Amino acid sequence: MEWTTIESDPGVFTELARAIGVRGVAFEELYTLEADELKRLEPIYGLIFLFKYRGDDGGEVCAIDAEAESKGVFFARQMIQNACATQAVLSVLLNADDKLELGETLSAFKEFTSEFDAETKGLAISNSDVIRDAHNSFARPEPIVLQSRPAREDDDVFHFVGYVPKGKVVYELDGLRQGPINHGHFGNEDDDKTWLDVAVPAIQRRIAAYSTNEIKFNLLAVTKDQRISLRERIAELQGIGDSIGDSLAKEITQLSSELAYLESKAEDWRNENIRRRWNYLPFIFGLLREVAAKKQLMSAFEIAKKNREKGASDGQTH
Repeated sequence: MEWTTIESDPGVFTELARAIGVRGVAFEELYTLEADELKRLEPIYGLIFLFKYRGDDGGEVCAIDAEAESKGVFFARQMIQNACATQAVLSVLLNADDKLELGETLSAFKEFTSEFDAETKGLAISNSDVIRDAHNSFARPEPIVLQSRPAREDDDVFHFVGYVPKGKVVYELDGLRQGPINHGHFGNEDDDKTWLDVAVPAIQRRIAAYSTNEIKFNLLAVTKDQRISLRERIAELQGIGDSIGDSLAKEITQLSSELAYLESKAEDWRNENIRRRWNYLPFIFGLLREVAAKKQLMSAFEIAKKNREKGASDGQTH
């Protein structure tokens, strides 16, 4: 069974992780790499970067770390088309297993593949019914299949990679390469670098290697679900009882407001994912049949055509 393409979206990836049994994790889209924004989302278990694939290192020498896997880094080669999004997600989750509740599926998968080489691990991912079904569940319905054409050199091809900390080293995990890429150490006794102090410049170098006109990048942080910490803190404050003061009451109010916002965002994500899966074509065809039966189809088409032409002449885009 083939793997379909899925969107780079925090709501999709959060539900994808939950679908394969991971709990307490969330994905947040990053619009800036400023330290304050990253600090707000801590703890960050990994970063997932989407970029236009060019088949090179963007001019940067990126040596494969042949010893990384022997040091406990989970790395799998991408062995099937369209799987890079989920492989990037798994690269982060399976290298943060000591900080996350992976659940039965991924825990068993990691144990089962522990002695496999990178290619066999990639094949194991490709042949996992649970992982593939969770991935494909986010594909948009395609009831009309158009004949495909051969790929051209000027086609835009996008690719996902993961950045993770493991054993005081920051690794880039790209399933199209032969192994993990070592971007440097952090947390040594003679410096106070965090892993993000190493990962962020590596991502910035990759972005800088593209032309100034290239803006098609996307970056997601894999974090602890902030709702968990908020609920715990609210329960802790409420447990104080009658002795609670005005300052703590204000903190509860503020935390409750933040929690309500995150709950609303999670509900929006759920609704968006339902809409992604919904096939709207029967409705559209039914509507067109009704309009045609009333002999209004061509007049509606002409009105839409005139509006489009007017918009084009006014310099608008649609």
